[in-house]
Amino acid sequence: MDTKLRQRVVGAGVLTALAIIILPMLLDGTSDDRARVMATIPEPPTIELKKLSMEGALRRMREMEQESAAQLPELLPDFTPYDKTTAADENVSAGKKSGAIDLTLDKNSLPVSWSLQLGSFQDPKNAQRLRQQLRDAEYRTYIIRVLTADDNTETFRVYIGPMLKKNQLEAIAEEVRVKFKITGQIVRYRLEDDGGQLGG
Repeated sequence: MDTKLRQRVVGAGVLTALAIIILPMLLDGTSDDRARVMATIPEPPTIELKKLSMEGALRRMREMEQESAAQLPELLPDFTPYDKTTAADENVSAGKKSGAIDLTLDKNSLPVSWSLQLGSFQDPKNAQRLRQQLRDAEYRTYIIRVLTADDNTETFRVYIGPMLKKNQLEAIAEEVRVKFKITGQIVRYRLEDDGGQLGG
């Protein structure tokens, strides 16, 4: 083999060996960086949870009940002689004198009452406008939102009432017809319908 070729092969081998040793150090960073990456992560600390017992909580509740009971005022007995029959008679006669209303009760023991339906609108703003006009005229009004069974559309109905006496509502219906040119319909007021009431 030629001497020059041998020197070139040996030189290439030495350079390759140096490259294998030196390049990883240059590309991977310093040995400190490698040591930092290899650092071990400590174990997570153990957290001691305080055990709560139900007995302690129940004991504390009993103590609080006793403390609050001790702070209540004593009940004083009522030594006033009281005749139930005469008191009931007085209440009945006082009710008759003050013009108490005879109530008709429905099957749920609720008083039968009536409302005057004045309009049914698809736009809630129209219903609110009519309600405000009636309130400005000092009528007690409300709006109920109803879903029609036919096509499941939403309508807003304006009412005056409710009132216990139907004849009072008939007089109001005539007033409204004259003042506002609206003919209303007297309907039975049902408490179940209040769920659809529109506030305001």
